[in-house]
Amino acid sequence: MYCKYWGLDFLPFSNAPSVGSRSRDVLFRSPQHEEALNRLLYAVQYRKGGVMITGEVGCGKTTLVKSLPAFLPEAAFSVHMVINPALAADDLVRAVALNLGVGDHTCSKAMLIDSLEKHVAARYDQGVETVLVIDESHVIEDKAALDELRMLLNMQAHGRFLITLVLVGQPPLFGKIARLHPLNERIDMKIRIGPLDFVNTGKYIKFRLQRAGLEKPVFTREAAWLVYKASGGIPLRINNICDRALLVGFMDKARLITEHVVNKALEDLR
Repeated sequence: MYCKYWGLDFLPFSNAPSVGSRSRDVLFRSPQHEEALNRLLYAVQYRKGGVMITGEVGCGKTTLVKSLPAFLPEAAFSVHMVINPALAADDLVRAVALNLGVGDHTCSKAMLIDSLEKHVAARYDQGVETVLVIDESHVIEDKAALDELRMLLNMQAHGRFLITLVLVGQPPLFGKIARLHPLNERIDMKIRIGPLDFVNTGKYIKFRLQRAGLEKPVFTREAAWLVYKASGGIPLRINNICDRALLVGFMDKARLITEHVVNKALEDLR
C-alpha cells in the first residue's frame, strides 16, 4: 500500500521473507548474528552432533536457521526443519521421519527409527550430511520426546554423527536441556542470540530498507532511537513498529519518518 509512495519494491519490514529473496540476503548479520552463524556452520560442517540456539521471541533464531542452507554446499548438505514439535515421543519420531521422507503413518516407531538410520547412513555414503532443525524446541514437554531426539545422535558411522541436531527455542529451553544430563552432554555448541543495541538497530532498519530498494535515509536518528527504545532491540518488534511508521508516514504525506511519526505508529499499535 505504501511501497510506491516511499519508492520501495516490496514491504521491507515483513516478518516473512519476501517472495524471491535469497535466504542469505534476509539475514541481518549483526556482530552477534554473524558469530552465531559461524558457530552454527562450524558445528554442522565438522559434525559436532548437537547444537542449541536460544533467544527471546523475535530475536532472529528462526531466520538464522532458515538461512543455513544458503551458506552450505547444496550437494553436500540436506537441511530439514520440524516446526511444530509439541508432540509425544512416538509422534515426534514420526514427524522427524516423515520430514526426511522416510516411512509412513502405518509404520511402528521401531520401523521408523530403523528406516531413519538406514536413510541417513545411505545419504552419508553418498556424501550428503543430514541436518535436522527442531524449531520451537522449548514447547516440548515430554521428556521421553527429548530423549528420542538424543537417541538420534546415537546414529553414527566411522565415529562420526550421521545427523547434526539443532534445537532452537526460547530461553526456557536452556534449563530444560540442562536438567536432562544425557542430552545436555551431547550438545556440543550452545548459542545465545540477544537483542540488538542501538547502533545495530539503526543498521538493521537501513538494511531492511535497502533490501527493498530504498537507498536514501528515511528514518531520522531520533526516530530510530525511539524505535530502539520501544522495541528493546528485538527485530520482530522493530519490524512491526517500522512497518506501521511507514504506513502512518504515507497517510500523513510525510517526507521522513520522524519521532512524531513513530509516536503515532506506537499509539496505533497499542
